[in-house]
Amino acid sequence: MRVSLKSVLAAAVAMGAMAFSASAASVPISSTVSESGSVTLQNQASYPLTGTPYDFTGQVNAFSAITSIDSLTITLTMTDGDTAPGDFDFNNLSLVLDGTNTGLLLNGFSNNNVVTLSLQTLSVGLQTAIIASLADGKLVGTVADATPGNSPANDILGFPAQIDTTLDLTVSGPTLTGPGGGGGNPVPLPAAVVLAPLGAGLAGIYSRRFRTKK
Repeated sequence: MRVSLKSVLAAAVAMGAMAFSASAASVPISSTVSESGSVTLQNQASYPLTGTPYDFTGQVNAFSAITSIDSLTITLTMTDGDTAPGDFDFNNLSLVLDGTNTGLLLNGFSNNNVVTLSLQTLSVGLQTAIIASLADGKLVGTVADATPGNSPANDILGFPAQIDTTLDLTVSGPTLTGPGGGGGNPVPLPAAVVLAPLGAGLAGIYSRRFRTKK
């Protein structure tokens, strides 16, 4: 089977494009703000977590350059959280950002302990919604209750204002850079990176053969 120089060069160009797409920069961004200070009876569907929105202003060159969110990590505390295994609110409370429920269950909270929880894989739809909300560089944090009104009588849920909450995101995009103009860490796609030089090599070999036969 004869392989034309044109088809080999086209394959090499395609492989090179794959490698280029693998170079999307990954940039960590973080915001720490005071919790809301809200203390209410636990009979609502939503509770304010942040006193002011998480603010990522100045941490990337442009929020419109973000094309994916690779991970999400939240650190917070709750008064009377009751979400430890076996507690009545286990699997009931979840993190909401700008109205988007992340699905991250806020489990492991007893009274006033500080807990860090992470989402390492986010659905495409969830990424899209959070990226859209990040257009202004800010995200409002709230907590959703899947079973409002089912808590024991007079049970409260609070977010102490004297304690901070931190939201860490890892964001990516082909034109994304950090505050110093650096592109962060490249997102690895080993197959594309390996195939690109292989494609260029094949193109060189067939080019030499073509010139020799002429």
